[in-house]
Amino acid sequence: MEVPKPCIYRVPRKIRDEKPEAYTPRMVLIGPLHRSLKSFDIAKDGAETSSDPWDLKKEYLKMEDLKKKYLESYTKIFGEDFIEEMRKTIQAEEKNIRASYEESTEWIKSEYFVDLILKDSVFIMEFITRHDENSEDSDLGQSSYPSVVTNDLILLENQLPYFIFRNLFSSRISMMTEMTFDRFILSFFDISIEEKTDFKHFTDMLRRGYEESVNERNINYYPRPIMDLKSAYSLSQAGVKFKVNAMWRVMYTDKRTASNLSLRVEFEKGVLTMPGFHANETSEMFLRNVIAFEQCHVALTPYTSNYIRFLNFLIISDRDVQLLTEEGVVTNPMGPPSLVVDMVNKLQVGVKVGSKSQYYFISRKLRAHYKSRRKRRWATLKNVYFSDLWTGTATLAAVFLLLLTLIGTVASVIQAYKSF
Repeated sequence: MEVPKPCIYRVPRKIRDEKPEAYTPRMVLIGPLHRSLKSFDIAKDGAETSSDPWDLKKEYLKMEDLKKKYLESYTKIFGEDFIEEMRKTIQAEEKNIRASYEESTEWIKSEYFVDLILKDSVFIMEFITRHDENSEDSDLGQSSYPSVVTNDLILLENQLPYFIFRNLFSSRISMMTEMTFDRFILSFFDISIEEKTDFKHFTDMLRRGYEESVNERNINYYPRPIMDLKSAYSLSQAGVKFKVNAMWRVMYTDKRTASNLSLRVEFEKGVLTMPGFHANETSEMFLRNVIAFEQCHVALTPYTSNYIRFLNFLIISDRDVQLLTEEGVVTNPMGPPSLVVDMVNKLQVGVKVGSKSQYYFISRKLRAHYKSRRKRRWATLKNVYFSDLWTGTATLAAVFLLLLTLIGTVASVIQAYKSF
């Protein structure tokens, strides 16, 4: 087997500094990147010093204890021999596992590294199995904790290579369920991927969900980035209508947060149809980590980064947010529209512009629409004189009265002409 290239990265500082908490685990540490000797010392020293229920150091230590419990439970179910086989599998793949991390893990002794991968792998599988079955997990504590742990499993710096995870558990899952191992994992995260499931880790799995929604013809046929585009409000003044993608609406209604993975945008007959943007911390965290992965893993086409750039052209002011909220494209539980503007703008900070964008043709059609004098005048006419039922009725009544007056004037002229 060829040694894999790095696929698990530290988030670049320019991106991380904008919102560090979006890339930092809140409860559970997975893999070696958050396991420096210094962090362990800090965790031990600070374990009993804070009254904050979300104190990161305390939560990390609690979850380390839970990992031990899960491993003990797993050993009781499947036996010592099975656990020993798992250790041997990890040992055989240790070089490849280490190679998956861009940052060196040589400071971690082999014995400890194998134990780390084993405990983290068993923890993830036990967590997924217990909560996929909606069974109670008294060990995990508060009801809000499972969603926090699930979000932690998506973070780029908090990953295990997917290949070792699959090697350890695929045969066992095949015996327990009719689903393939990949489908079992996708089902837990509520992500729909029909084709390529050879993702590198859970962050990449999320990215694949976005990627599969893209019409690749638009990016491969004419590879250029977007350099200019009017905002949503300005486009609306030229007659562009906005509509939320129907599939996104269905998935959002079903409250399947992670399934809202669509980047598909279409512009036909003056209507721009696009996925909904749910302005909350979870959606932002998903996008930030996928974007960070795209920026680090240069072999990838940055579809999600392109989407955020496209969104940044559309949303530059409160008026844009208000318009898109009214049309159902933006859902804003945050409050003031300015907070959404700030979120969207900051998602692009530190992100390099790609050499091509899947939205190039769409942006070109939008620019042509905006520059059309006929369409802009017609849009102005509709906005001023037919903006709502009452205004439209009043306009029609005024036109009708004007026609009657004109007809009366013509009739009077004709009658006067005949009298001569």
